[in-house]
Amino acid sequence: MNPSERKDKLLKLIEESTKPIKGNELAEKLNVSRQIIVQDIALIRATGKDVVATPQGYMIYNQNNKIEKKIKCKNHKNNEELFDELKSIIDMGGTVKDVIVSHPIYGEIKAELNISSLRDINDFMNKIKKDEFKQLSSLTKYNHTHTIEASKNEILDEIIEILGEKGIISN
Repeated sequence: MNPSERKDKLLKLIEESTKPIKGNELAEKLNVSRQIIVQDIALIRATGKDVVATPQGYMIYNQNNKIEKKIKCKNHKNNEELFDELKSIIDMGGTVKDVIVSHPIYGEIKAELNISSLRDINDFMNKIKKDEFKQLSSLTKYNHTHTIEASKNEILDEIIEILGEKGIISN
């Protein structure tokens, strides 16, 4: 298969998947190296397709016609507060697409999360506990923002209401 056909097949695999697909899984399916997948993804992005890399794998950003809203949250004092924030969102049917902080020197810093299940939260929390990475919210004393995705506005409204009741929402 030539490179153009491979990129078309790669994009089709990602678009038709109901969940993110790991790079090594795509490489195996297309019989190429993971590095070729990374290069092909860059070329696909250059055409305007919004392919994102998440800890769970590659996916098309917001291809499922869900509604998004940015929610400003207070920074966490501890991991229990972080867990409660994430769990409150997914329990109500939301997905935490990303986290955004405003750094006084570097400006806006954004990281894709795509947390939509308790398993995703547990994986995320385990990485924090193992000190594999630092939370973006630890880079600044300011609040952080999440892009929350849900299937309808009512769910987003309920998520905001719950987070407000818990004192998580920031003004």
